[in-house]
Formats: sequence, structure tokens, C-alpha cells
Amino acid sequence: MADQALWKGLFEWSMRHQDDTSTPRPLSEADRRWLDDALKSVMVDLGKRMADIKDTLDTADTADVGGSSAAGEAAAAPAASLEEREQLLDELKDLVEQIDLARDLSTIGGLQTLLYLLRSPHPSLRWRAAEVAATCVQNNPAVQKAFMEGGIMLPLLGLLWDTNATVQTKGVMALGCMVRGYPPALLMLRREGGLARLVGLLAQPEPRLQRKCLQVLQYMLRVVPTDRWPAAVDTVLLHALSTAFESEDNDVRACALAVAEQLAADDSALRVLQQSAAFRAALEALQVRLDTLPQDEWASVQEEAAAATALAAALQRDLPPEDAAGWGSGQPVGLSLPAAVVDDSSTTGVPAAGLQLVAVPPAEATDSS
Repeated sequence: MADQALWKGLFEWSMRHQDDTSTPRPLSEADRRWLDDALKSVMVDLGKRMADIKDTLDTADTADVGGSSAAGEAAAAPAASLEEREQLLDELKDLVEQIDLARDLSTIGGLQTLLYLLRSPHPSLRWRAAEVAATCVQNNPAVQKAFMEGGIMLPLLGLLWDTNATVQTKGVMALGCMVRGYPPALLMLRREGGLARLVGLLAQPEPRLQRKCLQVLQYMLRVVPTDRWPAAVDTVLLHALSTAFESEDNDVRACALAVAEQLAADDSALRVLQQSAAFRAALEALQVRLDTLPQDEWASVQEEAAAATALAAALQRDLPPEDAAGWGSGQPVGLSLPAAVVDDSSTTGVPAAGLQLVAVPPAEATDSS
């Protein structure tokens, strides 16, 4: 931080020289040197600062993970304390919000630093490292590719099994940022059982974690339409959605409705919803709850109420009968079809003609027995 007295002096100097009551005069050489020195003292080379942060994090105690740090044996500086490392990661997150710096972090070896920290025994470092990774890759295809090739996915997937809810939440957030608009990461998340694990995490009582899981699930079902039916026959997911409808958190309920909306967009998946008495009862209870709210709360749940109404209407829709072979709306029961990923970096508003489809392996329905 710059000396506050210096800022005060610069402000007072500026005010004196911008006073309309005084006659402007050219800067003296002494004043020019003073101003130049003052400005240089508060200007920061952000790229250099980011590299310095990386080097400091690399010199942390290697005993954290029982091995060499990303800096190797060459590190000579004293290790930073846990609190200092937390502060450095917070600062690094702010820096990589600039797209160019996010890209530069990978080129200076920052990914290896993050991979090291994702294995830290300190939860506060694990979740902060995941948060930095999420910030780097969000809407940044070049960094998504670099991080994917650098091996970020498996460590992030490992965070889904962490014992700390904040670490799990930040892990889901980072995975969501990796897969959005980047099919290779989505395929890996899907192949490694990511959908089932996200569904399992909905049983956790932490609303932030539930919201993040539901948001990623909604995106996965949107861009891999043929996964909707396998997801619908997973009774764990339907139970989780029904439970989420009862949440006190408005955003959790809204996200659960968005996932259900994706399921209802497929006739075979919709048929499963229609046949689930528990799911229909949970939706009806939600509608009653929203309808009986005090009038001063209606504005805050208007979109949620509209989504619930639309979903209830879909559950009443007549569907073509299944034939003897078990075919509904083109999706055979018990038989997986090849899927196509919609290469789309957002969850809304892109015309179908503008989307690129990428073939992916088929998903298998979860045994609900």
C-alpha cells in the first residue's frame, strides 16, 4: 500500500494547481520530478505482482503435501504463513479477473501452483485455489484449454469428495466454469461420473452448495439433451428435486425448478416425472406455498411461481403412448443413444442454428432399484 501521506500531498498539490482563482503556471522541474516520483511510487506492474505472488506461494512449507513445492528446491525465501497465503490468493483472484492476466498466469507456471494448493491440507487454501481457477477459466476458452491440458480436471473433481462444504462449493463452481462452453471438459466431467456426484451433493444441507450443483446440472442437461431421460429415471435426483422444492432458500427452489424444466423438455423424461406421485405432490405443495405468501413477498417469487406453473402444466400434458418395444418420444427405455453436446457458453438465448454440436459417448441410466 502506498503511504497515505503521499496521497494526501498529491491531492493537495493538485487542488492548488487547479484552483480557478490562481493563474496557471508551467510546472517547475522540481515539481515535475516530485510528481513523477509520486506516480511511480503508487503504480504497480500487475504482471510482476502476479509473478511475485506465485513465487511466494511456491515457497510455502513443502510439508503441507509431503513433497516438493511448485518452486522446487530452489526456493530460498522464507515460507509465508497460512494467513499470508490466504491473503495472496485473494489478491491473485482479483488480478486474474482481467482476462489477459488470467492467460498470463498459466504461461508463468501458475497452474502448477494452483494444482499444488488444491492438494493442501488447509481447507482455506484448497477453496481459494479453486476460486482462482474458476475466475481464470470463466468465459475464457484459451485458459480453459490450457488448464484442461495441464490436468486441472481431476483435482477439481476430487474436491467434490472433500469433507469441507466450502471446498466442495468452490470445486463445483470451478467445474461449472470449466465446462461452460468447453465440450472437452464437459465430456470428462460426464465420463468421470460428475452428474451422479452432483446429484449426491444435493443431500448436503448447505444452500450455496445446493445452488451450485443445481446450476451445473441444469447446464449439463441443457447441452446434453439425451442425458435427460437417464437423469429422470434416477430416483435420487427426483427425490433431491422434491426436497429442494421445500427449501427456505428462494434460489435453491428456483434452480431446482430449472433442472426439472430441462427434464420436462424431453417426452421420455417428462413421462417419468408424470408417473412420480412424490414429485407431483412436492410441486403442488410448492405452488400452494407460493400462492399463500403475503402480498408484499409476491414480487420476490414472481419468476419462481411462473416456473412452477409452467412445470405443472407440462405434467398435465398428454404424451404419445409407449409402444410394446418401450419407445416413447424417440428414446428407448433401457437403451442409451449417442448424445450431442451443445457448444454454448451461456444457458440462455442462443438460436439453435448458431450452436455447434459435438458427438459424445452415450450415458447409461442409473439403476434406481
